[in-house]
Amino acid sequence: MKYKLITIAIFILLAAPATSLAWGATGHKIIADIAFFYLDAQTRKNVLEYLNGMSLEEAANWMDQVRGDPAYDYMRPWHYADFDRGRPATAVTGDNIIGILSATMRKLEIQGQLSREQIRTDLLYLLHLVGDLHQPLHVGYADDRGGNEYPVSFRGKGSNLHKVWDSEIIDDRQPGIQEILSARPINAQQAASIQQIDIVAWANESRGYLDLVYSVKSHSADEAYIEAVYPVIKKQLLYSGLRLAAILQKYFSRMPSVPGPAAVSSSVTITPLEASGHVGETLTVCGKVFGGKYLENSNGAPTLINMGADYPDNPFTVVIYGSDRGGFTYQPENYLPGKTICVTGQIKRFKGKPEIVVTSQDQIRLK
Repeated sequence: MKYKLITIAIFILLAAPATSLAWGATGHKIIADIAFFYLDAQTRKNVLEYLNGMSLEEAANWMDQVRGDPAYDYMRPWHYADFDRGRPATAVTGDNIIGILSATMRKLEIQGQLSREQIRTDLLYLLHLVGDLHQPLHVGYADDRGGNEYPVSFRGKGSNLHKVWDSEIIDDRQPGIQEILSARPINAQQAASIQQIDIVAWANESRGYLDLVYSVKSHSADEAYIEAVYPVIKKQLLYSGLRLAAILQKYFSRMPSVPGPAAVSSSVTITPLEASGHVGETLTVCGKVFGGKYLENSNGAPTLINMGADYPDNPFTVVIYGSDRGGFTYQPENYLPGKTICVTGQIKRFKGKPEIVVTSQDQIRLK
């Protein structure tokens, strides 16, 4: 019997996918629909203008849909934040769901300096990540990768706890927006309280359900378990939609339906540490230069300027290829170290680290 149980457990573990998507397509659609239910007409119109023909369901699931494209690999850690067991979520920064959501909202505070495309991209982040934050296992534990490595069976098939919460219970029960809304009627006063924007508080609220999440017995998400957790899943979908509405209302209600000419996005200034959250955008990165090196014999003969810290701990790199060095009146690797500079250009990622490739001395100015 013991051998049989071990064999079943191994089968379940092998059958379970390595990574699951938060709430699944159905859950994210429900959250977006609830948010739109609570928005005023002008905010709905503004949001749809920025989506530019993309459906609300497509927009809410975009961050999951692009996971198969290596060009978007940098976004993989944005969907979650792990914290030790028994410890609360905190205002962490960087490439995690709390850091990215916080950075996105800070950026939208200066939306007049952003291009239309940047605002659209930030909107896609909000539509998805607010939902992810309300799935408890997206602010779970690192030791089992948010339940991805916690094997369970569901309806007789091998799965994992993360997938069960993301999609399998929702797809099994097929809740509609009316079921979600009617299951927990919310009056105006309650809605105002729920919608107070506090990313860390929302994360800790989600973590408060982890004991229930892990109450699955004998690694089997049976009917009794589903009955116990389904009300919480519906509550989290509702609260996520309410809170997404609050964020959209804050940042999009007063925006014109068709914005005027986009402001120059490079006027937005960030630090080297923040650059990781802005890959693909054209911004200005300001910080101290800690070192530099001219790799004359390497492919492309690049000059690498390390900002924010010395190599290999620098969070950001300025790259000047050999073909562009001739346009400089100084040797960057010798002149810039120790100085504080601002560099403007499109932020890209190379081997996990953000960088700007500079082709002209005008892109760098001393501060």
